[in-house]
Amino acid sequence: MPGGESDRTIAECLDCGNVYAVKEWPDGTIQPIGMRNGCQCGAAELQVIQKTNITNLRED
Repeated sequence: MPGGESDRTIAECLDCGNVYAVKEWPDGTIQPIGMRNGCQCGAAELQVIQKTNITNLRED
């Protein structure tokens, strides 16, 4: 794990479009929560799609 505090946010797989809750570290590392490596499709590259703290999301 990279050093420092991580933020929880949302990221998308650049290959298949799956969306995951992720931890984003200060050095830019993105790790899906509950998974060790990248997407279920096998791709390792994810991109943050929304700078939102997921603990503040709610359904209306």
